[in-house]
Amino acid sequence: MNAARQGFTLTELLITMAIGGAILTAVLQLVFSAQRLYQTDTARSAVNQDAGVAITAMTNELRQAGERLTRDFPALSIDGAPGAERVTVRRSLLDAVLPVCKDIKGGSNANVVFVSKKGGPSGKYPETCKDTSTEVGFNDWISYRKAQGGSVPVYIFDPVTGVGELFDYAAEDSSGQHIHRESGKWEHDYPVENNPRLYMLEQLVYQQSGSFITRQAGDEPAVEFLPGVTSFDLRPIIVSGGKETVVTGAFPAAPLSWKDLLRLDVSVTAQQQVGGRSVARTFTSSFVPRNVFSEDR
Repeated sequence: MNAARQGFTLTELLITMAIGGAILTAVLQLVFSAQRLYQTDTARSAVNQDAGVAITAMTNELRQAGERLTRDFPALSIDGAPGAERVTVRRSLLDAVLPVCKDIKGGSNANVVFVSKKGGPSGKYPETCKDTSTEVGFNDWISYRKAQGGSVPVYIFDPVTGVGELFDYAAEDSSGQHIHRESGKWEHDYPVENNPRLYMLEQLVYQQSGSFITRQAGDEPAVEFLPGVTSFDLRPIIVSGGKETVVTGAFPAAPLSWKDLLRLDVSVTAQQQVGGRSVARTFTSSFVPRNVFSEDR
């Protein structure tokens, strides 16, 4: 038989198939490796973008804590167990701080808060209560509420007991001497001898809730702020005995105040998953709320 017409032998065919299989396997490994690398890079980019932007926005807001607020006011507080840590920041929106000039009873649904002596009960008033609301800047409050188009959140604070709560300031009557609460019951007592005060303020709460960090503005429902969170660590640092010390537990606790804060370290670990590839990264930001340096008025 003519050798030119002969086909491959079985041995040659098997060798050829083995070589082809090895080449195909190598090519597929390269393809899968490239795919895994792409998925990892995509997940890394996603977590960098989401977590990086989120922690920058969060810390920018935390830096504003305490604007127009005094040492005894809870401008920045940290509480919550690991896995559910929470930081609350508050800043006053107006220079005018109104006095409370009539006792408020916890559990009551009284909707009127007197801010001057006029029209209030007879008896002894704290020095902060004036003859009329004009003397304590109530006109600024009225103008601000109307400019916002309706009710606005107000924080009532008792500097003796340290308790406070948000409520909605919805209106004022023709007397111009008291504000109206929109609805709800008071959580605490506010006796006038403790000099309770009213603040027009912004309150923000960041908290870990499951695999999310949530953001809550005022008394609005909390919204999901950052997904894929595995840890949210808040470390308030003060100077004690000439050394930097991390405060454990709730902050601030007596005798500390928010103005004793040297800095706040915020650490967030977040992860993203793309095509079965998961990437986790930890972002840490250290900062000082700029208002810790301001003088009490």
